[in-house]
Amino acid sequence: MKRITSIVFISVTFFSSCYYDKEDLLYGPSQCDTSAVKYSVQVTSILNASCLSCHSGTAAAGGGVKLDNYSAVKAAADNGSLLSSVTRSLNPMPKGAARLNECRISELRTWIRNGAPNN
Repeated sequence: MKRITSIVFISVTFFSSCYYDKEDLLYGPSQCDTSAVKYSVQVTSILNASCLSCHSGTAAAGGGVKLDNYSAVKAAADNGSLLSSVTRSLNPMPKGAARLNECRISELRTWIRNGAPNN
């Protein structure tokens, strides 16, 4: 009886310790849908999460670059500085943080390619 109990205990311990919680590694990365990128949804989400802590208000920390309203973001998109800031290999924005993931960069690129509409 002790032998059966030991085998059951070892089996349960072994199989329960094999749990692998890395879904993207198991099933591949989630898909990035850039078919309907909107300023009011994706772009403002990116800006709020990664840019506005430095690039809003007086923008002193952001080198005078403000990204807290559509016209400022549109100007940065039109002159190429918005996309080049997040895609450059040396010191990409956001400063001092992890580079934006490829999906977020693709969303910005798609929005700019579509004329950077205020939608």
